[in-house]
Amino acid sequence: MMITFLRNLHKRVPSKTTQCYCVIILSCVFFAFCSLFTDFITDIGVNEILWWRFLLSTIITITYTLFTPQRSEILSAWRNKTVALSAIFGTITATFTVFALRNLPIGEATLLLSSAPIFTVILSGLILGEKLKVSDYMALFVAATGAVFVAQPSVIFGGETGARHPVIFYVAIIVALGRGFFKAAKFIAVSSTDGTIPTIMIVVYLSFLGFVVLSSLNILMVLLLPKDQLLDMKLSFVVPSVENFIYMALMSLFYFLQQFCVCLAMRYGKPARASLIKYLDIVLPLVFQVTVFKVYPNGYTIAGCFMIILAMLAVLLAKRSEDDESSVDYEQLDKSESQKSLQDHF
Repeated sequence: MMITFLRNLHKRVPSKTTQCYCVIILSCVFFAFCSLFTDFITDIGVNEILWWRFLLSTIITITYTLFTPQRSEILSAWRNKTVALSAIFGTITATFTVFALRNLPIGEATLLLSSAPIFTVILSGLILGEKLKVSDYMALFVAATGAVFVAQPSVIFGGETGARHPVIFYVAIIVALGRGFFKAAKFIAVSSTDGTIPTIMIVVYLSFLGFVVLSSLNILMVLLLPKDQLLDMKLSFVVPSVENFIYMALMSLFYFLQQFCVCLAMRYGKPARASLIKYLDIVLPLVFQVTVFKVYPNGYTIAGCFMIILAMLAVLLAKRSEDDESSVDYEQLDKSESQKSLQDHF
């Protein structure tokens, strides 16, 4: 039902840019729920959680594909190179996320993993020729600064790096920035796909390829690393309890919906502006942190959230002013055409 609603959004909202912003904000809401159920999972490592997420997302997407009336259209798109490229970039993003989360403190990881909008602005300008206004760059700067206050990295705010070795710490920083780059590349690839390609096919590709790659990496680590090292790195797999499995199933469902919304948004509107809205991924999970877990943010976090929300409002208001300007232009055009027709008549 949700997928049908999203696919028919263009019938309810005529403006492509408005469709883009509605869907990208909805993706942030789904991401917050995905994070919520992830936080409920206990005694399972990050790599195993991601593996289950990809496996269950693959089952969800394939099930939807087999039972939807558009299954022939979806399956016919599996050879599209752009779709495959976006899935490859998405899989690299997930793999780099695992490494960064395992080897960086949460502050550094949160900040660097949220660098995708910066790379998206750069790549969209170089590849797609997308031009932004000064207000958009100011919004990007304010949102990025807000992300620093929310993440509170130990390099700036003090504290230990938490890395087992300094070299690993700096490699993890590069990998986290690489994750931002490849996520931006995925956004650009998705926005460049043929309009006739069903969006669900992109999500199917991403989930299945991510499952295959992470499975292969986990098998290699189990074969090559000693058991003691696997236990020390929390890489050994455990059979999830029924409660954990339910949480992972819900996490995978919202991850699937989040990915579908992101892909729709990148195809509806400009990737650079849509990626700016994704900074809400940092803010919305904090709502559950307060309401569900009773963990209250400090002053820096609150200030950072306000900065991100302010930047998002600036982007949305800029879009509204553009719509007003375009409507004025159309009115003037209609008036000039009517005056010209009257002159021709007389």
